Amino acid sequence: MKENLMFQNAPHVRQSESVVTMMWDVVLALLPVYLMSFFYHGPRSLVLGFCGVVSCTVFSLFGSIVLREKPVPDLTPAITGLIIPLLMPADIPYFVIIAACAVAILVVKVPFGGTGNNLFNPAAVGFASVAICWPEKVFSYPVTMQSIEVFGETTVQKVQSPAYSLALGAVPDYEVLDMLLGSAPGPMGATNILVLVACGIFLIVRKAVNWVSPVSFLASYAVLCVSFPRIGGSAFDALCYELFSGMLIFGAFFMLTEPVTSPKRDFGKLMAGVATGVAVFLFRYFGEFEMGFASALILMNVFSPLFDEACEGVLHVYRHRDSLIRSFKAENQRRKAEKAEKAAAEPVVRVIKKNEQAEKAAAEELSDAALPNDSESFEKQEEVPEENAVSAEDEDIVRQEEPETEEIDLSAENEKSEEEEAVQ
Repeated sequence: MKENLMFQNAPHVRQSESVVTMMWDVVLALLPVYLMSFFYHGPRSLVLGFCGVVSCTVFSLFGSIVLREKPVPDLTPAITGLIIPLLMPADIPYFVIIAACAVAILVVKVPFGGTGNNLFNPAAVGFASVAICWPEKVFSYPVTMQSIEVFGETTVQKVQSPAYSLALGAVPDYEVLDMLLGSAPGPMGATNILVLVACGIFLIVRKAVNWVSPVSFLASYAVLCVSFPRIGGSAFDALCYELFSGMLIFGAFFMLTEPVTSPKRDFGKLMAGVATGVAVFLFRYFGEFEMGFASALILMNVFSPLFDEACEGVLHVYRHRDSLIRSFKAENQRRKAEKAEKAAAEPVVRVIKKNEQAEKAAAEELSDAALPNDSESFEKQEEVPEENAVSAEDEDIVRQEEPETEEIDLSAENEKSEEEEAVQ
């Protein structure tokens, strides 16, 4: 029986998870967030989500038509359309949602090749663009438990979020429990912290996202907030207000973990999470707007390839650690051998020089020692006492009386004695 074989590039992995199942997991995790927004703000929140999904899908199809490409039946435009309204107030005008979706798809995603090729997080760029254009609409939030008109102008009471109070250095007027349950004002999808944490745990258990990025991000940001608090009081209250205000928890689980713009390795995700925590801390402390997460995420998307390269370098060193250690030891031994050869060559030259100098010094000492003896004997020979002086007549008599002696040539013996003294 013949089997149908498929020729595909590596990695050849067969498992139950796929891109489609992961996207469906994200969609399922976003549904409870919309349900809580419906509970606190009414049906307008659901209509905003529907508007975002339709807008992103239409813009994605339009981009495929312009590029003359076959549309890819994926859920990425729908996920982007679901995330963008959750970052905004429940009474945001529909045209702001449509504008944010247009920027996310037509500016960030389609020009770079569509799904899997975008350099920046589409939802973050879409939100940042409308926040710059309409800050008064994006950063004013309706009080919870009010009925908001689904269409037309909304007439609801608006207040500032706890993140705005923190930016001014003031303690928010809401309890930490209100922020956990979602009754505090803020983005309609980022106020109920307990639901967001539960959805994040669901995504981690389903392996739709990696736990390294959100945990490293929240941990680094928490350490900085405790080290440099913006408000007085206990460190625990300050930490809770910092973590639960704004869109930090929502962004950590639904935006920072996007597989396209985040690093691929766990160590790279760790570095990206820590760097994002530092960037969010700086943006929220020194930025103009209280929502610094989107800006920090866009900035970190630029450095995501660098995190991957650093991670690959570390993994290369770890994988080839044995060969690198051996080469390092061989190089050290080679250097030690070269130093030993140099050290062995230098003393020989020095010994020769010392021996030559010693021989010269000995010869000089011998010559100096010989000269004074000759001079003394010469002086003794010259100084003859008057008592031993002999007259000329007596000298002739002595010569006559002395017997004749044979003359012996001692030159050869003198030369031998001189050579022996020179050798000594």
